[in-house]
Amino acid sequence: MQHSDRVPRTSHSTPPTNGTTVLTRRLRPFCLIDRHLLKEMTASFALGIGTFTFVLLMDQMMRVMDLIINKGAPVGVVLRLILYVLPFSLTVTIPMSVLLAVLATYGRASSEGEAIVLKTSGLSLYRLMAPGVLFGIVATVATLWISALVQPISTTAFKTLTHQLSRTQALIALEEGIFNTGYPGLAIYVDRSEKQSRTLHGILVIDQRNQADQHLIIAQEGKLLTKDDEAGLPTGLQLSKGTLQISSRDNPARYRNLDFETYDLQILTDSTLAKTVARTRQGKEMKLEELRSEIARLNKDGGKAWPLQVELHKKFALPIACLILSMIGAPLAIRIKKAGRGVSLALSVAFAVFYYILLATGESLGSRGRIDPAIGVWFPNLTLGIIAIGLVLAEGREAVLPTRVHSLISKAISFQRSAFNKRKSC
Repeated sequence: MQHSDRVPRTSHSTPPTNGTTVLTRRLRPFCLIDRHLLKEMTASFALGIGTFTFVLLMDQMMRVMDLIINKGAPVGVVLRLILYVLPFSLTVTIPMSVLLAVLATYGRASSEGEAIVLKTSGLSLYRLMAPGVLFGIVATVATLWISALVQPISTTAFKTLTHQLSRTQALIALEEGIFNTGYPGLAIYVDRSEKQSRTLHGILVIDQRNQADQHLIIAQEGKLLTKDDEAGLPTGLQLSKGTLQISSRDNPARYRNLDFETYDLQILTDSTLAKTVARTRQGKEMKLEELRSEIARLNKDGGKAWPLQVELHKKFALPIACLILSMIGAPLAIRIKKAGRGVSLALSVAFAVFYYILLATGESLGSRGRIDPAIGVWFPNLTLGIIAIGLVLAEGREAVLPTRVHSLISKAISFQRSAFNKRKSC
């Protein structure tokens, strides 16, 4: 009898040990639940990045199509423009996509009852939020890398290529029947042009760029002259079957008349392209150290450093927004219960619009010195941070309950299940 009394005690003491082991396994980092949630968040994040980036670049796409169809710009150059503007777009769309991913993932888990099951198993909201917060940290690091290192380089390349395109478009779109004077010291007359073959007919050029001589060029035909190292951008005209008349400014009696089969007229010289590259750079094109040194110089000289201070703070504020939005997503999705991808998309857009309205307002006021640039840029993050803390505290109040209360709830659920099974067997 004593032996039989000991057996139930031993068998009754086993389940808590097993339950503790199971709970410990569930709490260990990168468990099956974490991997499942991270995988689902990655899929929703990819969908959000594609959707938001496409919408944000819609206006740029229209300009790109105009460059290809109407302006005759090379496709390779246009693709480079899109690639250069992409990092700036990603600093805006990554925070929105993070919120969409976390909302969609935890909303589905909540609507299908997975969140309730995990909570009753002993996992608190804070533990459930761990994959979402980890996802937000990774997005924060990636956005910081893009904002601090990649974006300045891509913005510089974008504006340099845009300046070159603006100059070469005058060559591509030479108007017929008038003297085109888009370049200093040059007047180009074209009788007729064929846009498809990019061939010009009946060309007259007055070249006064030389201080000693004046050139008058007459040619039957001409084509755009390109250089291999400029990715197909035209830098001049290749004239054929014409005459070159050279007259001296100091001595009108000096005059030469030369016939040519082909003559290369360089319009965009190396010095012109060098001036384009060496133009004054703006704050978006500067790296962190360059911004800090320029701000220090302006403050020392009494200049207005507010716009540069705004750009400096934005390089950190936008990445931190990813982490804050990831903290908002989980409790918000659990609270609204049924957060499908459609609802998550709408909420992500709403939060993004709210955030960027605050950011644009603070940026405008900070750039003009109306308020401190740091306050103007970080106020939207502070506002979202307060919302995140409020949601987490409101939804995670059960996490502060004593462990005994959790055990009582678990026993009550087990008792209800056993009673239901007995009635079902009867």
